[in-house]
Amino acid sequence: MSLNELASKIKSLAGASTADLIGIAPGSAFSAEELGELGAQFGPVRSVIVLAQRVIDPIQTVRFNSRGSYQESHIAASFGDAMLRDACWRVVEILRKAGFRAAVPRNLRYGAPDPRHGLSYKKAAVLAGLGVLGKNQLLIHPQWGPWLYLRTVVTDAPLPADSQNGFSPCTDCSRCLEACSSGALSEQGFDRSACEFSYKTVSEGAVRLSPHGQINCEECMRACPVGVVPPRLTLGAQQP
Repeated sequence: MSLNELASKIKSLAGASTADLIGIAPGSAFSAEELGELGAQFGPVRSVIVLAQRVIDPIQTVRFNSRGSYQESHIAASFGDAMLRDACWRVVEILRKAGFRAAVPRNLRYGAPDPRHGLSYKKAAVLAGLGVLGKNQLLIHPQWGPWLYLRTVVTDAPLPADSQNGFSPCTDCSRCLEACSSGALSEQGFDRSACEFSYKTVSEGAVRLSPHGQINCEECMRACPVGVVPPRLTLGAQQP
């Protein structure tokens, strides 16, 4: 099987698995510092396969932690994120059967200081042509907007990379900045410590479902004019 055929077989999982879209980024775009211990333990990363799942139902956004906070948890994932992992392991199986090494890394969120086994899903998605980085510091897909989950698979297979997307949705738009009541978003960038999406605390921007589950603030996403906004999942009466 040629590398082009292998890439096509992997991409055929889009729509036929829990992934709705699959792109490929060049591993060479990630430095040794960015890969951290992931690169040291895995070896040369020649391709990063990016899988995306569109958010169409608010149940996909419910996040669970194995402990009281994200930092303390051994396991922390949303329903959508957990479902997407199945497609990742199917990609791993295809690559391993073709004689290549593959692994499913963790996500580095907003430059969080834990480079041991992760890389930036958003950077990989931009490089794979799945969208662009918006002012809300989220990936913006041309049709789905910010409403998608991302996961990646790293491999030593030198697969053909996809071209980056020329989509430019944020040039004359600042709706996400205006919608951020905590002031975490500005033209200068993103202040993680101020964000109501933060896993450190549950603020007015999030809804605590249980000691281990919550719905995070989505206002910057809901303000984005790109994509179809899913209904809210709330406690009690349904809100618009």
